[in-house]
Amino acid sequence: MKTGDSSHLNLLPSQAKFQAARMKLQATLRQYMSLVVVFWVAMVVVVAALYFGSEFILNLQNKKYDQAMNSYGSLSQEIVVNQLLKYRAKILGQVLKDRFEYSFAFEKINSIFEQRATVSNFEISENRDFVVEVETTDREGVNFVEDKVAEINKGNDEGVKSVKLLGASYMINGVWSINMEVKLK
Repeated sequence: MKTGDSSHLNLLPSQAKFQAARMKLQATLRQYMSLVVVFWVAMVVVVAALYFGSEFILNLQNKKYDQAMNSYGSLSQEIVVNQLLKYRAKILGQVLKDRFEYSFAFEKINSIFEQRATVSNFEISENRDFVVEVETTDREGVNFVEDKVAEINKGNDEGVKSVKLLGASYMINGVWSINMEVKLK
């Protein structure tokens, strides 16, 4: 038999008092149990909301992080390419500068002796000086070359620092060959 059932209610005065207290206790327990169940359901809902909310926010942050890393990855490639281009441009500028200096040097060496003697050969030595071979067909050309060397060594020619005669020879075909070392400014 179920206690608290109104159909089995015992109306004897000694029993009625205990049954009323039991029914009141059962109603109070039901209220407390419903409050505990509501509290637990509310806690489960709050914890689930926090879990799924934090997971959603974490996924958003991971997407932002991945986008930032991808942009930095492509940016790092651009930086490497830019640095490589700057380096190559610097090297190219240096090569062009050296070529310009050498072309100026070649023109200067070819114009030192004008028409009286011709430059037949020249080489660049290790210390960026030039070893030059000049040819002339007569004795007056040799004298002109000697005078021009003395004039340059006195400092009267712009662009040429000094000239050092290394040797002179007379060849079979009537041509004088004069070897010298030319230092440009």
